[in-house]
Amino acid sequence: MIALHRNRLGWQKLVSTSPAHAELLAVDDEPDVRQTMERLVTQFGYSVRTAASAEEADTWLASKRFDALLLDIELPRMKGVEFLSWALQRDPEMAVVMMTGVDDPDIALECLEAGARTYLVKPVEAKFLRIALRDALSMRRILVERNDLQQRY
Repeated sequence: MIALHRNRLGWQKLVSTSPAHAELLAVDDEPDVRQTMERLVTQFGYSVRTAASAEEADTWLASKRFDALLLDIELPRMKGVEFLSWALQRDPEMAVVMMTGVDDPDIALECLEAGARTYLVKPVEAKFLRIALRDALSMRRILVERNDLQQRY
């Protein structure tokens, strides 16, 4: 029985081969938080653009494709969970990590059910953010490969 699973890829192996480069969009209305996210994400080896609002993020999403979205819940004029749904309609393969100061299980469940890969409560330690991004990007890669395969057949 064990021999059957020897050549199969496990979760640890999958996430260890997560993409080394990715394009991310970080959306938060607080300038200090945006700067911190930009610095951390760049240190992880990813490229990042930032936006202070859903409208600014929409402009970025209209101009290029992102692998992942770091998204705050509390944004001016539009809640993050509303923008989450809208962004995933635009690009259903984009991985979304919610990052928020709102520690509310009901909102977390709403975000996860709307398609977010994870929900992190600020302040977020760099190690947790790195792992959340690694996992989200790995799942995105599986989804993209699956969709590409399905289109071929």
